[in-house]
Amino acid sequence: PSMSSSAMATHRHQFQVPSMSSSAMATHRHQFQVPSMSSSAMATQKIVSVKTVAAGISVVALLKLLKSLFSRSLFGLPREKFPLEEWVEQYEEDAFEPEVAIFDAHHHLFDPRVQPKGWPVSKLFIQLLYALKPAIANKLFGTNALMSNTFGYRSPALPPFMGSDLLRDIKGNGKGHNVLGTVYIECGWKTPGVEPVWAAAGEVDMVTQEHAKHPQILQGIVAFVDLLQGTDVEPVLKRYSQNTLVKGIRCALAWTSDTAFLGGFHAKKDMAFDPKFRAGFALLSKYNLSYDCWLYHEQVDALADLARCFPETTIICDHIGMPLGVGSYKASESLPKWKDSMKKLAKNSNVFVKIGGMGMRTLGFGFDERPRPPTSDELAETWAPYVHFVIDTFGVERCIMESNFPMDKISCSYTVLFNALKKIVRNFDKEDKRKLFELNGKRVYRVQ
Repeated sequence: PSMSSSAMATHRHQFQVPSMSSSAMATHRHQFQVPSMSSSAMATQKIVSVKTVAAGISVVALLKLLKSLFSRSLFGLPREKFPLEEWVEQYEEDAFEPEVAIFDAHHHLFDPRVQPKGWPVSKLFIQLLYALKPAIANKLFGTNALMSNTFGYRSPALPPFMGSDLLRDIKGNGKGHNVLGTVYIECGWKTPGVEPVWAAAGEVDMVTQEHAKHPQILQGIVAFVDLLQGTDVEPVLKRYSQNTLVKGIRCALAWTSDTAFLGGFHAKKDMAFDPKFRAGFALLSKYNLSYDCWLYHEQVDALADLARCFPETTIICDHIGMPLGVGSYKASESLPKWKDSMKKLAKNSNVFVKIGGMGMRTLGFGFDERPRPPTSDELAETWAPYVHFVIDTFGVERCIMESNFPMDKISCSYTVLFNALKKIVRNFDKEDKRKLFELNGKRVYRVQ
């Protein structure tokens, strides 16, 4: 509402701030004046302020550093992916010829966080390794040239790989292969504080438990025992034979003088001819156990001699006898020797060959060095000469397709791997395909 001039004047007077005399104002100012500081006190306050700010900045920097180094899994969150997992997920395919069912006769499982794998480091180091972000852990692991040269720079040995992980790989993009069952192959286990001959017995217990969780896989176990212990292995073999899942023993012969990559952790030069090894080997047939052998092409002749001397024992040559093409070995020089030795081995009717392991670095194909995984067509083109030679030499009846996962994962996914193997034999008749991918593996490992 509008006001008259007189009313406005009255209104202003009612709300006017009382005036002060000069002396009163001086007194008022004095009452509220900030106390003065000495120069030393002001300097001290500035130093404290600077330290407080610096402490705040250092805490933030430390938190950022810790966040960049350590995995979020420490806080109960899903862990980041390992480099191998990220790499292989870049490319996937639908299953080729899904009507051809698979019995995967060769794969591994492990979780180094909780299993005694026999690594030459302390438990504390392993715990710290897995506390780090996977990419950093992989770099640390890769500083060991022997491990990276043998198994790849995106290590397949670091990401935990148990039954649920295998089933996820089998499923692929939802259109994976029809896998009817699998066989677990030993891959290092060393329980501390027990007699050496019993060091790997706990591995069988682990796989038996995984089979109970996932009965659709792990219908067979190929366990480890150090056959160089001679007849001392008999109590272990007897224990294994009481577990219906245990089908055989693997004790690697893979040995090389080349220091650029690894051989079998328990292997020694000419081990197959050691009298104690043969004394242990002679007991396998007594307990109806087969013998799997990881070896390089230079040990194939020794395996042939074992097969000749122990015709009652079923022998499985893993990974096509693995002709070397890395380090000081050139594929052009290894292949003729490998072919000659494999022909000798094939003369022994108790020997079977697993077709796989070709995704590993040791053959020298180099697919693991690519920025993106190869297609199954590329793999089939490269692997076909090796596969056809083995099948021609041993016959369809004695060849078994394998995944060798997760070790072959450094080259491709599970689905892509079996796509490549199926494409190599795409012109075989239906029954021969079934033998290669299913029936032969079941027969050798006595799985119904």
